[in-house]
Amino acid sequence: MNVNAPVRQHPGTMDVSEFMAFLEMRPKEERWHLIEGFAVMMAPPSLAHQRIALNLCELLNREFMAQGRTLYAYHEIAIRLPGVINFQPEPDVVVASSMAGYESFAEDFELVAEILSPSNTRAQTDVKLRRYREASHNLYVLVIEPREYSVEIYARSRAWEPVTRRRPNDPIELPEFGLRCIVSDLYRGTPLDPHR
Repeated sequence: MNVNAPVRQHPGTMDVSEFMAFLEMRPKEERWHLIEGFAVMMAPPSLAHQRIALNLCELLNREFMAQGRTLYAYHEIAIRLPGVINFQPEPDVVVASSMAGYESFAEDFELVAEILSPSNTRAQTDVKLRRYREASHNLYVLVIEPREYSVEIYARSRAWEPVTRRRPNDPIELPEFGLRCIVSDLYRGTPLDPHR
């Protein structure tokens, strides 16, 4: 198989083991998600996209360290849901145990953040949101738009009803993690950084 050849759409029956075999044949720089049995190629993240993800990781990890928590915010690791064989996305930020193993994915996570890119469709995002909310230990899902101030916060404690923050000084509060910051903290170092 020529790894640079265009990829045909795979049927919605692909499972995790088939997906992992498929990834072995693809160039390492490509980003693929398994969403409901479909292999979906994601656009390469922009620098702003990457910076927002790393800012969120830094804010969370600083808080976890200060509290002595056994949690860690990882950047771009895959997740799986126990018993779900056709779903393996790679969110931008995942909070899981700080005891890192040799797995290439996390099953027991407490937060997932997606920074949107041009390749995200609302239908794909909605499927991921539904699956993320099904995870038994997950407390939060964040959906962040990198081109404008927009942070959607879904919390288990609010029955997953979204709260959207759209102004630089709007508060972001994740009480289960002890995190309190403002929207512009996530956009530091991007074109939306108010301190540029």
